[in-house]
Amino acid sequence: MPALVSPVEIETILAAVLVGAITAAHLLPEELLEPVGLSRESLLSVTGGVSIVYAFVHLLPELDERQEVFEGVTVLLWSLAAHHAYAVAFVGLALFYGLERLATVSKSHDFGRRLAPVADDPVFWVHVGAFAVYNAFIGYAVVRGEAGADNVALFGIAMTLHVVGNDEAMERRHHELYSRFGKWILAGAVVLGAGIGAVYTVSDVTFTTLLGLLTGGIVFNSIKDELPRTRESRFWPFAAGATAYGLLLLLL
Repeated sequence: MPALVSPVEIETILAAVLVGAITAAHLLPEELLEPVGLSRESLLSVTGGVSIVYAFVHLLPELDERQEVFEGVTVLLWSLAAHHAYAVAFVGLALFYGLERLATVSKSHDFGRRLAPVADDPVFWVHVGAFAVYNAFIGYAVVRGEAGADNVALFGIAMTLHVVGNDEAMERRHHELYSRFGKWILAGAVVLGAGIGAVYTVSDVTFTTLLGLLTGGIVFNSIKDELPRTRESRFWPFAAGATAYGLLLLLL
């Protein structure tokens, strides 16, 4: 008797569910994102642990495996093959650090206070634009996952938890603008990226470059947003999230 659902259909359904979960993480009310008996601070520490361990245990080794795609590629006379994909991950970290500094400096100087409400924080559009690209690639990577359903599921779950932290940090920084526009833009970016992935495939060099930038961004944003210095951290939820997801990654 033939299988009722083919492997391709299973992968398609899985990708749709994961894209929906990542999108919903931006749109669900805070109350629905907090498990019973777990404070929001503890939840964010759990998501931070999952995100960071996923970056170090899975994404960085995957970048290493993809290193060969950079052979023969040069940027500003430098061979990317010689400096490997970790340099791209560092660029991703540095870019998001720069964006954070830009947002902080603009806030301290009260840029745009007399502008119309939609432009009340001009740097908001730069900030949310960068995260829109970030989210679009996440959606694309879920749909184009080529490492098997298990790895796609692990990636999707880690990214769902990760964007919870990103969402909280963006709302804390940009307040009403983010609630009115930002979360919808970022949620839509995930769906847009998934749609692009369904009909178009980027080159291996482009994919690996974007994966490196995403990895650096995950490391920076997890440390900055999900384990911030401005509030009391929750070490044990962080350790529990990192340990549990790390073991899951190593066993599968």
